[in-house]
Amino acid sequence: MNNQNELFEDNDIKIAGVSDKKVLDDGEIAAMEFNEQKQNGNIEKAYTLGKRLSEIIFTTDDILAAHCCKKYAVNETIRSNAQVLFAFIVDTVLEHGCPNSITAQTALNYFHEQVREKSPESYNAIVESGAFSLYLLCSRDDKVSQSSCIGDAFADSCDMEEDKAVVKIGDDLYNTYFNICSTELKNVNFIK
Repeated sequence: MNNQNELFEDNDIKIAGVSDKKVLDDGEIAAMEFNEQKQNGNIEKAYTLGKRLSEIIFTTDDILAAHCCKKYAVNETIRSNAQVLFAFIVDTVLEHGCPNSITAQTALNYFHEQVREKSPESYNAIVESGAFSLYLLCSRDDKVSQSSCIGDAFADSCDMEEDKAVVKIGDDLYNTYFNICSTELKNVNFIK
């Protein structure tokens, strides 16, 4: 009788199309992708890029001074908003220029971490600013010139929307910051 029961057991039956392969969940896939980026050197490059961009944000006063008269260069509202604009461009360049979201997010997180450590006031101004949303809307609107729209948004965030000189400062800073961030990204030489 025992032999008969053994004949009818189905533990050795394979069903067509069913695999013994383990299906990876999203967390496991992300960990594998992160490890791949770490092994090829991209994670270290992302940290380097985030650190370098965080150093540049604290030279925005010099960049600002090159684009406007002293009256505006010493204006604390303009100075603070210039840093917010720079942070927006860092975010944009990393998102669109890094080889993948892992390296982009690593560089961006490290950028924010470094800014927070060096100047909590600057960090708070960046994360609490409504200008980020205005800049984002400009970057998504194909019907208008990005730098012109960003210049208007910059002036608006400074509460100086009627001042054409401040609009021009915003335009100029957008173009300058974009070139700086793009150059820094290119210099990192991420593995694609």
